[in-house]
Amino acid sequence: MNAVASGAESDFEANAPELAVCFHCGLPVPAGTRYRVQFDGRERAMCCAGCEAVASTIIDNGMEAFYRERTAIPGTAPVPDPAALLGETVFALDRVQSEYVTAAGDLRSAEIYVDGITCSACVWLAESALLRLPGVTAASVNQVTHRASVTWDAKRAGLPEVLHRLQSVGLSGQPASAGAAMALRHARRRRHVIELGVALLAMMQVMMFTVPIYLSAPGDVSSEAQLLMNWAAMVLTLPAILYSGRSFFAGAWRDLRALGFRRVSMDLPIALAIAAGFISSVAALVAGHGETYFDSISMFIFLLLSARFLESSARESSLALIERLTNAAPALAWRLAAFPGDQRGAAVAAADLQVGDVIRIGSGEMAATDGTLVDGRSEFDESLLSGESLPVQRRSGDSVVGGSLNLGSPVLMQVTHSAARSAAAILRQLTEQAMASRPHLVLLADKVARWIAPLTLLAALGAALAWLAVDPSRSLPVAVAVLAVTCPCALALAAPAAQALATSRLAREGLLITRANALDRIAAADHIVFDKTGTLTQGHVSITAVDLLGVSSREEVLAIAVALEHGSAHPIARALTRARTDGGNLAPLPAVVEPRLDAGAGVECRIGGCRHRLGTQAYVAALAGAAPILPAAASLFLGSEKGWLAAMTTDDPVRPDADVAIAKLRADGLQTHLLSGDRPERVAGIAAALRFLPCCVRAACMPVEKLAYATQLAREGTGIIAVGDGINDAPLMGKAHVSIAMGRGADLTRLTADAVLLSSRLMPLVTARRLAVKMNRVIRQNFAWAIAYNAIALPLAMVGWLSPASAAIGMATSSLIVVGNSLRLLRDRVD
Repeated sequence: MNAVASGAESDFEANAPELAVCFHCGLPVPAGTRYRVQFDGRERAMCCAGCEAVASTIIDNGMEAFYRERTAIPGTAPVPDPAALLGETVFALDRVQSEYVTAAGDLRSAEIYVDGITCSACVWLAESALLRLPGVTAASVNQVTHRASVTWDAKRAGLPEVLHRLQSVGLSGQPASAGAAMALRHARRRRHVIELGVALLAMMQVMMFTVPIYLSAPGDVSSEAQLLMNWAAMVLTLPAILYSGRSFFAGAWRDLRALGFRRVSMDLPIALAIAAGFISSVAALVAGHGETYFDSISMFIFLLLSARFLESSARESSLALIERLTNAAPALAWRLAAFPGDQRGAAVAAADLQVGDVIRIGSGEMAATDGTLVDGRSEFDESLLSGESLPVQRRSGDSVVGGSLNLGSPVLMQVTHSAARSAAAILRQLTEQAMASRPHLVLLADKVARWIAPLTLLAALGAALAWLAVDPSRSLPVAVAVLAVTCPCALALAAPAAQALATSRLAREGLLITRANALDRIAAADHIVFDKTGTLTQGHVSITAVDLLGVSSREEVLAIAVALEHGSAHPIARALTRARTDGGNLAPLPAVVEPRLDAGAGVECRIGGCRHRLGTQAYVAALAGAAPILPAAASLFLGSEKGWLAAMTTDDPVRPDADVAIAKLRADGLQTHLLSGDRPERVAGIAAALRFLPCCVRAACMPVEKLAYATQLAREGTGIIAVGDGINDAPLMGKAHVSIAMGRGADLTRLTADAVLLSSRLMPLVTARRLAVKMNRVIRQNFAWAIAYNAIALPLAMVGWLSPASAAIGMATSSLIVVGNSLRLLRDRVD
């Protein structure tokens, strides 16, 4: 054990001899004991391996506050169970809870990683147990991520009670810190691999003894040899049952203890089938006559574990994005506390950064959070968030997303969002929100699977009773076959596996689904409506010309324009900032008051008591009066109550893949529309280049007009996908059946869209459409297979035409087929 921690000595250390008593429990340390941990740079003695393991776990997980804050030697108290200690002692400390618990008045909330979930019944058990705890006001468990979101009243409950409640129903909980949750998942995966290996080895060895009996002619194998091989098969089956199959028995016992027969999980019929088959086989072996099923049992366990392992692997792939986003930014940052007067700085925790702080990002370092460059230029690799492999240029005035890797020279960045509200943190929350929600097909599967397990038990009991009257010797084999063949694993996996894998694949390609039903709606849509600026165009707007219309200089005009757009994340605001800083001779930013945004038109505020406007020609003319002769290419105007100040020409190139993406969307049956607030001539040029139908193009379109357009489409009974920046297009996107926002940095904090396009390409939209259609097809196939299989196999098992071995193989193979079919969503090409 190499646990290391540092800090002030506790009262315990001051009062306890260092090597006379155990540092953890206070019991005497036996002579010659070599159990040790490192704490505060010193070696501490432990009385046993259990105390060493507990202390190491506490220190390695950053919870050494437990040892610093205790004030008494435990004395002769018994050593607590590690899970109980972590749940009821360590997490009761305020300093420890502050890392995991969010407070809002008297309410507390936390994300908890729950171990032991295998199906929807386990989810229901965890949620029901938590909601029955006095003080808990909300609890929801995600079957894909195994994370529980719990909210409670701090006056009536606490985090230790929440964790203890999960333990009381046979589940284990751990506050979902990134490291702890990842460690638990990796530990569980290692356990699954070992269980699968033991089951495979047992199955192979059992087959070595049973296959010769099956293949031999009558009389070829003596009764003594056959008896010996059956006993050997029985012994070799025990490891598969007692070790590899223990999770089935643990889950069945957990459900019966907590719920009786009110809700039965998939584990109960599986455990009954294994137990009944083994007991009947042992009875036949002892009696010297009858059928044995040791080969069927070992094969049943192996195939079931294989299906669960594949399902777990599929789930892990859907969690990869969350882990990537959780680890997207470094833990430390180099803050320049006295910038710009003093360029020296100090390392601080990224979590302690505040809005307005200036940090240095060295070459080869990651940005600790979101911000705006204030000095220098460089290339950044944003593939961690967007999936784009090519680096992007960033210079003074440009936004940098937390988790971006600086590939060039050192730069200085001003923090615009704390680490907790950075793009990576918001994306992680949106991803977890999407995985936590359940689309209607998943809910339907849960409802059906909820009734199959108890119906399976009734069918097995009915078949056993019927065969008792016909042929008692076949009663138990038929019951075992019914239990094995009708396990609802395939049906329970039919929708969740496909949905999780499709969401995971889209996230890798740069489209983040934030609401579970989004893919269903994308598949059913008939129309897709695009904004222009920042959607069909790259959003890298540049100011190519500034024509002065008044007495103000170019520097003064740009300073006024930047002040008017201060705080905006719109591409125009970033373009103005770059144009101002590129000039070199910077005029001071004027103070603005009474700022007001008129969506689709521009911004207005007062400067020195005079109203100013920046925006469209008509918007500025309403304040500045009749317009002078303006440059034909100008699209952005600045004026005040005293007259016109400037006309600016902007440029924003079309995304390189826009023409291909829109052509493919059109080929897939979507009618494409372009609604823009820009000037008609600019919109017409882009519409012609991308081959939009003239009847589907609107220029100089205000937000209310976009809403009316979408409302008219909706009246025709069609599904609408709206793609825009998520801010100025809010009315349109709110009306659409599916809204997809172009996600960049600060925009993410204001997004309420169903999906976020992180990539700079539009092809992920094509992938989303085709993958959504394919996902629905895969889910229908999974449902059809699971239902058809049970409809055919159950009668065959009940009439005795299906042996327990065949039933076990059939059920496990059915689950493997469903998972394998869903895995095609990760592999098959759809573009």
